[in-house]
Amino acid sequence: MLLALDTSTALTGLALYDEHGLRAECVWESGRNHTAQLLPQLDLLLRHAGMLPSALSVIAVALGPGSWSGLRVGLSLAKGFVLARSLPLIGLGTLDLLAYQYAYFALPTCPLIRLGRDRFATARFVPDASGSLRQEPDTNRSLAELCAQVQGPTLFCGDLDATSVAFLRQALGDDAWLVEPAAALRRPGYLAELAWQRHLAGAYDDPLTLEPFYLGEPVRA
Repeated sequence: MLLALDTSTALTGLALYDEHGLRAECVWESGRNHTAQLLPQLDLLLRHAGMLPSALSVIAVALGPGSWSGLRVGLSLAKGFVLARSLPLIGLGTLDLLAYQYAYFALPTCPLIRLGRDRFATARFVPDASGSLRQEPDTNRSLAELCAQVQGPTLFCGDLDATSVAFLRQALGDDAWLVEPAAALRRPGYLAELAWQRHLAGAYDDPLTLEPFYLGEPVRA
């Protein structure tokens, strides 16, 4: 059983995944309370799924960009499981997860993670046979800087409040494609699904060197 942990932002998620697909998933607004809430929620998820922690055989974690404290909590818990029980570890970028989640739109996609002070972590992805193909590294941009580089219809997803949505619509008109609030939720099930593909390929990360990142600057867990 694969456990996926996403503590990239105040929106926190957990998912369980195996050869039959997604088995259980929960998402909630944790604010800055990742440390206090993550383990109790994991215990609840396992109990609802009728599983014990001993059933976990692979750990996946979102690496950011995102919250400095949140990312440290998620990776620390992931490494704790991995090192205590000699489990394989898989780390995936949060923007990659968002792009994969909306690949079915078959549009160029700019996922967004709010960094504060009107800045966003973002990157451009285009659809391909595997889901989404990254076109550039993660960058730190304002919405105005991002819009200046948009050419043609583009899907925007991730951390978008009403003000951000209004800005994109005014700046880009019909070229700004946006999902409804319920569909905009960043779901850990997609992290689990991508990680399961890595698991089947045996493509694991080294728990001693894997680190979260905040736009290229590693944060040691």
